[in-house]
Amino acid sequence: MRILISFIVPAYNVEPYLKECLDSIVRLNMRGQGWEIIVVNDGSTDGTAALLADYSKSHAEVRVITQENLGLSAARNVGMRHARGKYVCFVDADDHLYAAQPPLDVLEGKDIDIVGVNLLQMDGRGKRKPYRRYVPEYGRLYEPARTFMQGRNLMPCVVGYLFRKEFLERMGLSFTEGIYHEDEDFTVRTFVRADSFMALNIDWYERILHSESITTTTDVEKRQKRLRDLVEVLRTLEGVAQSDIDLRSCMQYKLDYLAVDMLRLLLRQRHTRAFRSEIVGAMRVLGYFPLHWHGEWKHILFNLYTRVILCNV
Repeated sequence: MRILISFIVPAYNVEPYLKECLDSIVRLNMRGQGWEIIVVNDGSTDGTAALLADYSKSHAEVRVITQENLGLSAARNVGMRHARGKYVCFVDADDHLYAAQPPLDVLEGKDIDIVGVNLLQMDGRGKRKPYRRYVPEYGRLYEPARTFMQGRNLMPCVVGYLFRKEFLERMGLSFTEGIYHEDEDFTVRTFVRADSFMALNIDWYERILHSESITTTTDVEKRQKRLRDLVEVLRTLEGVAQSDIDLRSCMQYKLDYLAVDMLRLLLRQRHTRAFRSEIVGAMRVLGYFPLHWHGEWKHILFNLYTRVILCNV
């Protein structure tokens, strides 16, 4: 049977969450379509390996790949290389897929390079809400996909999309390894190269917020690496935008708001003056400090605020 979706689940020390994650995928109603779950055990030192060995015995669709600890991006790349499905769906091992009907008609009947789905978000108190920072125009086919980025702050989370594997392979697209914010980098590069994109109004993925997440960490070194990696992502994507005037037009809004996110993090967290100077200096070189002007009043106020607060660092 042809495999329609390969679910790729990187797993590093996720024993408390992993079974519930896998169960949520198994519960999907695939209506007889072929599917597989590829779990990449990324050098776990807890009971993840034992859990996977037991789970795969009773679930033939689960394939386990074990490697030394190389990080999230490397695990996803390994999963992509082993995937046999028409589409790949990335699932974080501490999240769930929602018990909804997969978008089988679209995935089977058309060769759309990127298909968007809705995210839900659950906080530590069990409160669930839609993750609707970037609401797309559902059901519209964007050709090429980059036209969807025009004037939009593209939602970066790769778990909110299904990617056609043949497209990824043909374009040589993979995750940059060793960095945080790999989603910001990967998602923009896929939209730049994809021939087509369509967003579907289907609740598909449930993000679970954890206190130990890199987005909530209080570790100073991790916070600094996070910001330095954002600078490198911006530098990479700016290089892509410089290659073509049409790409520049489609990417500029996203790049401007990536710069906004960097300054928000820099100001919200406690960093030394020297580190602030490092990040702002790098942004100046790239042409993103001071921020570019946009018409939204919140952006105007933040732009003015950062020009005053950070002008002398």
